[in-house]
Amino acid sequence: MSIHASTVLARSSTAILSHITQLSKLYPDHPLAFSLSPNVQPQDLSKLVKSLTEFSSQSIGCLSAPLPGSTSQNLISCSLAIFDPEQTVLFRSEIAGKASPQVGRWHAFRKKDDPPSQIEGQEELKEGVNWGDVWNRNTADTPLPPELQTLNTNSVNEVIFFSDRAPEGLNNSLKAFASASKLGLFAASTPFITGRPFTLFHNKSIYESGAVGLVLKNTSWSRRAIARSEFIGLSPISPQMIVTKCEGNMVNSLDKSNPAQLLLDAMEKSGMDMAGYTSFKDGEKFSLGTIKNEKLSQIYNITAGDPSRGNISLESQNAPIVGTKVQFFHRPKSGLEIPKRFSSASPKTLAFIVSPESSPKINDDPETDEISHLLPDTFLASSENGFVMSRSDGKVEPAWACTVPGGLASLEWS
Repeated sequence: MSIHASTVLARSSTAILSHITQLSKLYPDHPLAFSLSPNVQPQDLSKLVKSLTEFSSQSIGCLSAPLPGSTSQNLISCSLAIFDPEQTVLFRSEIAGKASPQVGRWHAFRKKDDPPSQIEGQEELKEGVNWGDVWNRNTADTPLPPELQTLNTNSVNEVIFFSDRAPEGLNNSLKAFASASKLGLFAASTPFITGRPFTLFHNKSIYESGAVGLVLKNTSWSRRAIARSEFIGLSPISPQMIVTKCEGNMVNSLDKSNPAQLLLDAMEKSGMDMAGYTSFKDGEKFSLGTIKNEKLSQIYNITAGDPSRGNISLESQNAPIVGTKVQFFHRPKSGLEIPKRFSSASPKTLAFIVSPESSPKINDDPETDEISHLLPDTFLASSENGFVMSRSDGKVEPAWACTVPGGLASLEWS
């Protein structure tokens, strides 16, 4: 578990620099994980990055999105988690991943009389071939990052990392730690900020791809984290159904019926304005959630649907397997608020939240050197690109990615 965790929200970089300096004096040479939103002037961003990367000789971090919500809107956010050197091993991964099966943000529902076409960014699927299984077989023996190869595979409690949007190779290698919970944040997109698609930090080095992370070893005094997920602002719009046919990232049958038509019917029955619904409205989110023990467990963006062929495509490498209980959900175009529990002292928590896509404004008020908000005992980082998670609760959960705004994953040490 972390020795210290905090998230600072401020209108100026001065307030955040002061917080970093105070902590560096208290915890010199302790492993550090950090995230930083880049909505500051370039010269101030450089100062913040310098302060964070010089905090310790052992550090990992990334540039993240500003935290969503009315109280934190457009504030500079910086999260820090400090760990025990005896329990922590840092790593850098260059293991290749897999390109995303979808290109672009939204895809239209094709009308029934439209000719079939290949889903954008996805190769034509041969009948009966599950390309996700093919990928998993090809990477089943992926070696661990060098720093982790000497660890006892049963000695790891948690794995935490920041990565680009292609972590599949790393996810496969981390299966070696079968009893560990894994949580990764897809770093925010930064091509117009740093000139890199993503900005990752490992000690004093900067990377634009791959992953940086740490593992927390099991010791006589350490406690395992409880891994949780929740989904803020989502409303069910259909009854629960069973996946009866799927292929790759496509669901081809639900309750032996046409999934795309079922979704359109659910949208209509929910009372939504269906005018112009040949495509998704900007800001509207429709998702397919998996249900476990009568609770929403995982959620996937629906990126395309074809009533004539029946399938729906998910923003994922793989669809839920046959036999999975699922339900359609909708998230309206509305604000996203951070849970209030993070504002008060709580069990030490490391959490990642999916934020709506936006263009954050530069916010640096030189007249203000006070912290606007402090989330104690909490490392809370945000990204529009989502997170990846694998929970270990008696049975290992295959790694899955969430890109739905409002999705939140956490590790809590009580």
